[in-house]
Amino acid sequence: MSEYKPSVRGFSLIELMVTIAVLSIILMAALPSFNEFRQRSALRGASDQIISFWANARFEALKRNSLVKVSMGTDSAEYCMGAAVTDDPADDTQCDCFETNPANADFCDVGRYPVDQAEWKRIRYLGTPDDLIGDDGVVIIDPKRGGLTQPTSAGYWELASPAGGTDYRLRVNVDLFGRAVACEPSAASAKMPQYTNRRCN
Repeated sequence: MSEYKPSVRGFSLIELMVTIAVLSIILMAALPSFNEFRQRSALRGASDQIISFWANARFEALKRNSLVKVSMGTDSAEYCMGAAVTDDPADDTQCDCFETNPANADFCDVGRYPVDQAEWKRIRYLGTPDDLIGDDGVVIIDPKRGGLTQPTSAGYWELASPAGGTDYRLRVNVDLFGRAVACEPSAASAKMPQYTNRRCN
């Protein structure tokens, strides 16, 4: 009795080449969408970090029962946030969020973000903090109410996706009650679907 041996047939070179060509076309079509997804995710992450930093500064003001000033520092293309205790409700002097030595007078003794600029994932900061929020870019938190000591200090920080990509933008608004929310400014030429109902006024 003879054994049955099933025939094994592999793929031909032409079949493999056609398969690779089809996969390449699919990947090339999906690449722009993936890049835009990454940009939107990085932008959302950066705005979430700013909101989180602001919430921590408000908590520290309450915990320490002290006025806490928050500012965004910029240096060329780099930027960071800093928070420090103050005793002047109209203080308009920023702490230096780039300073790493706690012994220096302008060190941000409550906190700073980020430790490394790479944490922003190439997200850009737009504008000049001095013009958009606070007095000279400094916002002071009242520990009793959690709001701002100066109602006119309400304003925003605005972020944009990496240069050369799709123009996504998000703004973190801080109102006089100290509430921080992310919204999409009308200046953004590309819209983020998640913020359809959260457009900035």
